[in-house]
Amino acid sequence: MHLSRRRLVTTVPALAALASLAACSSSASEQSSGASDAGGGAAAPGAPADLPDGWTWVEGTDVPTADASPSLPVTVTDGTGTEVTIEDLSRTIVGGEDVADMMAALGLADLIYAAPTNSVAQAALDAPEQYEFSQQTGTEGLLSVDGTCFIGNNVKRHGDVAEQFRSAGLSAAVVDDQQAVVDKIRSIGELIGDPEAGEELAAAVEAQLAEASDSAGDGAKALRVLVVTSSGAGGANAVVGTGTAAADILEAVGAVNCGVEAGLRGYSVEFSDEGLLDLAPDVIITGTGDLEEWGGFEGFLEAFPTLAQTPAGQANSFVLMPSEQIKVSGSAVGAGAVALAAALADLAA
Repeated sequence: MHLSRRRLVTTVPALAALASLAACSSSASEQSSGASDAGGGAAAPGAPADLPDGWTWVEGTDVPTADASPSLPVTVTDGTGTEVTIEDLSRTIVGGEDVADMMAALGLADLIYAAPTNSVAQAALDAPEQYEFSQQTGTEGLLSVDGTCFIGNNVKRHGDVAEQFRSAGLSAAVVDDQQAVVDKIRSIGELIGDPEAGEELAAAVEAQLAEASDSAGDGAKALRVLVVTSSGAGGANAVVGTGTAAADILEAVGAVNCGVEAGLRGYSVEFSDEGLLDLAPDVIITGTGDLEEWGGFEGFLEAFPTLAQTPAGQANSFVLMPSEQIKVSGSAVGAGAVALAAALADLAA
């Protein structure tokens, strides 16, 4: 869905409120938990020290893990509907940081050999090799990384890539990006040859999502929530839609996901000034990695200037979360959902 464009002048009070964020730090530790409003006393551990007045820091705890023992070779049907055989994971090239996160949560971080350069998940950042995949670099660039296996995370983007890896005699598969996160985890479990460990991790995340659903009050479920990111196609600013960590989290909490409601898929650049206003979000969420990419809060204001005219902008109702909990479709989604359910209930009160 492409929403039509209309240029509008930002209202002065809302613009002033957002502009005051420019001097704020975008760094955040991702080790603690809780929700903290900057105006309510001491910030929660892990929150930026100078989180601006009115902004809420949300961070979950108890991110689950499991200990996998790969049993290879294994033959399964991947997200593209192709029967694939995985023989060697020793130097795995991941097509997305979510795959890296799930492998690390299964105790297989040492098998992650290469990951995309624009990652925020620690497991991807720690990969020995970093690559930039684009139409210019192409599959040939990935093949030159000298991995033993490729696991993609997007059936549209990586289906042909995986086929070319297999044609070169290497293991390759793609996880269906439109699955719920728990099913993505199960898919990774199957691809590594330990579906039991995948099920253990998926069940733990699923339980946290259920907890978030149970704890979210009616007020939270009535809120309209917009999630924005700096990492759409080509590194463009984007609205977050289906098949994402945010989609799973907001579905669990029960809040209205503005991006999904608009029919947007993944990190979509198919939005407009008028469209963002018409979505009328009550709350806007972004991640720490996005703010870092924008260069802080001033960059956020420049990226989405018309958000100041939305109900969220007028009320200065913004939430900042660790990117690994709101952006990465992996092991921390359930923990993020539990924390966000509580925070939205407070915002709705």
